[in-house]
Amino acid sequence: MLRLKQINVEKLAKILFIVFACSTAISALSIYYTHQLPTYETQTETLCTYQHTGTYNYVAELKPNIIYSNETTLTPGEGTLYTAIVDHINLTFTYAFACNPEPENSTLEHHIMIQLESPGKWAKTLSDTEAEEALKLNGVVNFTMHVNCTKIREIVDNIDKETGIRSTTYNINVKPTIHVVANTTTQTIDETFTPELAVSFKTEADKGNYIAIENLKQTKPGEITKTHRTPLTWVEYQRTGSYVATAATATCLAFSAFLYVRYKPAVLPTKQTEKLIKKLTASYKELIAETTQKPPETKTTINMETLEDLAKTAEILARPILHATDGEDHVFYIVDNNTKYQYATRLNKPS
Repeated sequence: MLRLKQINVEKLAKILFIVFACSTAISALSIYYTHQLPTYETQTETLCTYQHTGTYNYVAELKPNIIYSNETTLTPGEGTLYTAIVDHINLTFTYAFACNPEPENSTLEHHIMIQLESPGKWAKTLSDTEAEEALKLNGVVNFTMHVNCTKIREIVDNIDKETGIRSTTYNINVKPTIHVVANTTTQTIDETFTPELAVSFKTEADKGNYIAIENLKQTKPGEITKTHRTPLTWVEYQRTGSYVATAATATCLAFSAFLYVRYKPAVLPTKQTEKLIKKLTASYKELIAETTQKPPETKTTINMETLEDLAKTAEILARPILHATDGEDHVFYIVDNNTKYQYATRLNKPS
């Protein structure tokens, strides 16, 4: 009965060890998972929106021409500006700053730089006086320019003579810089807006000599935002729960491991087992016969306390003692009609 109880404890300890090992692994994974969750929720509130807008426009005055049926002007989108028929171009620039809500006050600083360039060859930045003379630059933030194609070509030819280069393609680069400081109810806007424009005199085999003016409208949007961080308490609760669960399952795992080790039979080497069997049966070897069959089921089973008691019964009944192994158990038994006398022992006893 005691041995049966030991076997049950051993099996229970083994089951508990497996269950708590799995539970501890799951709890440890839950700790990893909860630490991947954000502890704060971030929300962004837009306090103010604004936009810089720079708009260029032009009217090209044409010479008498055939291609446009003697039209006198071209505006954006009306046709290609062929260099040979363009007399001059009146260019305008308009700047606008929109803000919601309206700023309490604002200041503008403006500077414009004009550059004449032969791409990859030379570049000349015009002084304010040269820009006024060559391009009739007029205005501060919103300005106008008068591009005389013949006069610009003359300036390019003179620079080419000095450099020894022949420029077939050249640009007028317009580079305004607008610095805005606007005070709103929430924050100060302090930004620089640079809507650059190139008036390009080009020569291409498939298109001829023409003037390209592109990217006429440029914008730069912006916003003022405020970020709110809200703690996620449920994440903290999940983390705490995972800590408690891991600690509890780890404790139970340690206890079940102790029980399993305590009641797990020590596995003996085969030679040592054989020695113990010989020692146990030495006094009764003439009465014992080995068998590979398991003890049969009988109507009555009588468990003997010792192998000696079983040997006395064998002598009385004149029956041989049969020795069979059942897993780690060694069973010695006698069968007499429907009665089985047996003595069972486990050599691999728990330590």
